[in-house]
Amino acid sequence: MEQSKLNVFSRMGLKDRTSSLFIRLLVSFLVVISLLVAFILFSVMYYRGDIKEELIKYNTLNLKNTTDSYESLFELIHNSILTFSLQPNLKSVEGDGIDYLKAVATMQDSQFFLANRLLYLDNIFLLYKDTGFALEKGRGTDIQTMFGRYYQSPDYSSEFWSKQFQEMVKFRVFPASTFAELDRGNRVGPKNLIPILVKNEQLPNFYMLAMADADSLYGSLHHSINDNFYILNERGEKLYSSINSAQIALPEFPNQEGFVLQDDHYYFYMKDKSGFTYINMIPDNTISAQVKWNFWFLLSLILTVAVSVTLSLVLSHRLNVPVKRIIDAIQKWNTPLPWQSGIKEFNIIHDKINDILQSSRDIHQDLSEKESLLRYFAYSNMLKKIRHNSGNSSSLITADRPFVLLLFQVCYKSALHRMEVEEERATSFIREYVNRIVSEVYSDSLTFQMENDQILSIVFTESDQQDPKLLATLDQIRLVLDTERDYCFLTICASGGTDDWNEAYRNGLELLKGRKFNEETQVMLHLPAETEEMGLAMSPSHEEEFEANMSNGNDALVIQLVKRLLAQLAKKDVSTQAVLAFADDIIMRTQKSLQQRALDTQPIRQVQARLPSIHTYEQLEELLNSMIATASQLLRERKEKRDHIIHFVYDYLEEHYEKDITLDAIADKLNISRSYLSTYFKEKTGIYFVDYVNTVRVGKAKKLLARPDIRIQDAASMVGYQNINSFNRMFKKFTGMTPSEFRKNEIV
Repeated sequence: MEQSKLNVFSRMGLKDRTSSLFIRLLVSFLVVISLLVAFILFSVMYYRGDIKEELIKYNTLNLKNTTDSYESLFELIHNSILTFSLQPNLKSVEGDGIDYLKAVATMQDSQFFLANRLLYLDNIFLLYKDTGFALEKGRGTDIQTMFGRYYQSPDYSSEFWSKQFQEMVKFRVFPASTFAELDRGNRVGPKNLIPILVKNEQLPNFYMLAMADADSLYGSLHHSINDNFYILNERGEKLYSSINSAQIALPEFPNQEGFVLQDDHYYFYMKDKSGFTYINMIPDNTISAQVKWNFWFLLSLILTVAVSVTLSLVLSHRLNVPVKRIIDAIQKWNTPLPWQSGIKEFNIIHDKINDILQSSRDIHQDLSEKESLLRYFAYSNMLKKIRHNSGNSSSLITADRPFVLLLFQVCYKSALHRMEVEEERATSFIREYVNRIVSEVYSDSLTFQMENDQILSIVFTESDQQDPKLLATLDQIRLVLDTERDYCFLTICASGGTDDWNEAYRNGLELLKGRKFNEETQVMLHLPAETEEMGLAMSPSHEEEFEANMSNGNDALVIQLVKRLLAQLAKKDVSTQAVLAFADDIIMRTQKSLQQRALDTQPIRQVQARLPSIHTYEQLEELLNSMIATASQLLRERKEKRDHIIHFVYDYLEEHYEKDITLDAIADKLNISRSYLSTYFKEKTGIYFVDYVNTVRVGKAKKLLARPDIRIQDAASMVGYQNINSFNRMFKKFTGMTPSEFRKNEIV
């Protein structure tokens, strides 16, 4: 019997110990650590066998990308050179004589052709069979001098290049070699170049020789962490090697693609339709090292587990001790212990309980305040027509009594923000003052804050908003608040004459919109007339003047135009809403000018964010002037960065706008494709090529139509429109009016 009791007590003691917070925390930490270690070991064991295969796949795919890039480039060079060979100036040295003027033109064409960085060409030679003459981008001389002095190579002599006239090949890529200029027996400026020979069947008396920059090709087209790269031609000769590997014997490559392991190196290779073989050599230890167990990995794993277990013990102990002390203190709650002790958690619990007791003593006092607050909510919901299912609040609302709503809109200035005073807190102070003034005259009035910057007073009176007593009250509020004009100003309106609370509130909001644009406190008692509400819309001539000067970066003229328009707004004394709408229109037009030219619009967005804080014409003019100056500077900087393709189009259209202009014709002159020119022009200018052509022609036509001695049909023909209907349609599309209407407006 005694033994069974001991067993029971022992089991109870063991259960208590195992269910303690410390044991549970420690076991939880250890379980998490064990799961993480098991996952890491499983992951390493599972994926170790796949690493080598993935590395081989990676290197194979990397070599394929390199192969495709080289093959595409060789094909691009071949096609580009054949296209270049059709230039008429290339026949300048055919026959017995040399036309030096055409030779110079050919050299200039060569320089323009070599400007295409996508071809990676260092130079291009034109070799003529009959005259033995050779032309390149900077000089012309005989073949012997050209390749014996200026482009001398230990692998290719001038006789070698002369013999190529007899070879029956149309395209050949020769092995890379070092070319340099001989100066007094010294080789100057050596370059590692790949010669590429191209012949045109229609021009048998000369062929073209392009020199590709071998190292630039390698740097741009080969993306790998390993630098051992080779290219072999169809005869197994090395066309290019990224390193000096004369002693390295490459293995046989039996298949179309794959890899060969030889002498502790992996040789990944790929043969393409051109007959070239591309090879990437990777040391075996680079791959093997990835699949072997790493000593430092095992050591770091063991140390991590040891540190994690130690931290688990420490954290479990630190979390358990405060909780244990809290429980001990709660168990001794009714004992005469001092309330303050060294246990932080105990003091917090004691303080919280005291707070709860204090809160319970204050409940009855809060209930009376809640009733007043609920009354405010009831009126606010009724004014805004907010429906809810929280109960019937009609008993809180005084019904069937005439009323006038006094609405106060507060606008804060930057001086308040510099004092680090919150707007909501400032509004609450103004509400208290308004409530005191209004309640002195109307004792049963209600004043509460509707929005962060909006105060509403409900005045129960038999009179309307024109009541002298009510006007005197509003004037008193205005005079006192004018003393705080450095920090804020108000718009005060009175709305009544209706039994509908929501309608009266909406009328008050409409009255607020009629505020004039200044920093004075204003009292609004009636809605402005339609003529007073009208702002200022920019006329077509103003729009054209704004767009033209802005696109040219002429900020002085744009600022002058905006200043004139602001003066007209100030003269009309329009509402703040109309002034801000005009300012927003100017901002949007400026932003559009930047967006069309792919420029940063962040400064414009910053100006737009500052617009609500502008309250005077002087501030607005300063803000818009600064924005226009900044935008004009960006546009001028963009204009000064000359883009040879875009400016070639601009210059060509300026000189030949009256001719038949097509995208294909311009692309041929630039030696680029039609689709590339179309995409490039849209990306750089923001408009399509066809729209730009029509814009130029319509602009020229407008100048002609301003002259009464020129007929509309003649003006259309002079700017390149052969069909008068097309001219009328395009002119109206880009100007908003027909040519006849435009001429009538201009001549008048």
